Amino acid sequence: MNKEEAINIINDNAESENNSYMDFMHESGLFDKHSFWRFYNSIRLLGYEFRNDESLPRELTKKLLKSYEWHLILIGFHFDENDGSSIDNLPKDFSQYSLRLRCAVNAFIEGDPISDELEGYLNEDLDNKLKNDCPTIPKLH
Repeated sequence: MNKEEAINIINDNAESENNSYMDFMHESGLFDKHSFWRFYNSIRLLGYEFRNDESLPRELTKKLLKSYEWHLILIGFHFDENDGSSIDNLPKDFSQYSLRLRCAVNAFIEGDPISDELEGYLNEDLDNKLKNDCPTIPKLH
């Protein structure tokens, strides 16, 4: 995955299209691990790409946050007895996926990317099946 591909993944998620994570979650009511990891890895890569910038690209950041927000909302709907929404194939450890996504979003915003070393520790709790999609991200501190 490169920067352009990662930006396209964010765009697809914001629009819930092209078999993106949000396309599966929002349009099909399905948790798809492969598209989740593509979304996560795109955020991780872009956190590294924009780490030295004084400010983040506003439109890209809005799209990323929109998708993250919908991730949280849709999981909330799934557990709301008064809402008819449900998510098929939602893993029992869904909270680990939410925490992982939160980690990537925060790293993107803070300019402190998730290094390969940190990714290794995170994989002890929840294995990123597509971790090799990202280029090497060194520890910066």
